[in-house]
Amino acid sequence: MKKLITIILALVMCFGFTLTAYAEETETTQDASNPRLMVTDFKVEGGSLTPNKKSKVTITLKNYSNTKYIKNIKLSVTEESGDIKPVGTGNKFVDIIYAGSTYTWEIELTASATAQIGEHAVTVSSEYEDKYYGAYSGSDVIRVNVKQTVGLDYSGVQLPVKVYPDDTTTMEISIMNTGKSNIRNCKIDFDIKGLESGGSTFVGEIPAGEQGSASANLRVGKDLGDTEGIVIITYEDEFGKSYTKEQKVSTTIVEKPVETTTEEEEQAKYPLWWAFLLGGIILGGGIGCAIPITIYSNKQRKQDEMRL
Repeated sequence: MKKLITIILALVMCFGFTLTAYAEETETTQDASNPRLMVTDFKVEGGSLTPNKKSKVTITLKNYSNTKYIKNIKLSVTEESGDIKPVGTGNKFVDIIYAGSTYTWEIELTASATAQIGEHAVTVSSEYEDKYYGAYSGSDVIRVNVKQTVGLDYSGVQLPVKVYPDDTTTMEISIMNTGKSNIRNCKIDFDIKGLESGGSTFVGEIPAGEQGSASANLRVGKDLGDTEGIVIITYEDEFGKSYTKEQKVSTTIVEKPVETTTEEEEQAKYPLWWAFLLGGIILGGGIGCAIPITIYSNKQRKQDEMRL
């Protein structure tokens, strides 16, 4: 009996030693690696942000650890200049992301009315724990484009009521950039039957809030009658997107009036001038002759009376 008890105690001591050794071994081989949570991709709805408009941004994050899951994850989005702001708090809580797995975060962002055009650095930050409650943090930067509104107004796109064959009519066009984005590669084309422009009229770049101008000389053809066509204004924003505006125009090609000299105009105005001149000469001559005759007759009559 004593021998049996001794054997049992020996086994218990041996088993306990084994457990202690296993525990120590397990403790010394604990996974101390740093699980990395990183942004792998992002997409902006419409390709860019526009002021005062909400746009969905889809951000994909991946837990790059092969052995550790991460938990109690806090995600946040910030932009240093304040031109880009999240709709709401800009924070997100995620319970767990397993080793090697990804998580997709959809968040709405908007740009301020005064946001600078171009790329903005948006920081995606994360705070999380591993299975041993070790605390970690990380951040990545995504580049988000901001576009401002593009607007264009114009004046002077019109033709005279009538034009003459082989003449040149000039169109003075004023273009105003009414948007908040610079206008680039602005040009004007003409498609008007009976009028030849000789090619495009290039205006170039017009900064936001400023004005550009162009002068186009149109050569009138020989075909008489009513004619019409369009004036086409094309331009680009700062990202190379093209815009087009068209304006209908019309005129009438009429026969050119015959030019006359001043003498001919006077003759046309007073066609019987010669008759008046001749009548004046005759009338003047008659009066000139009548005066001496009258004087002589009066004198002769007085002499006759004295003789009597």
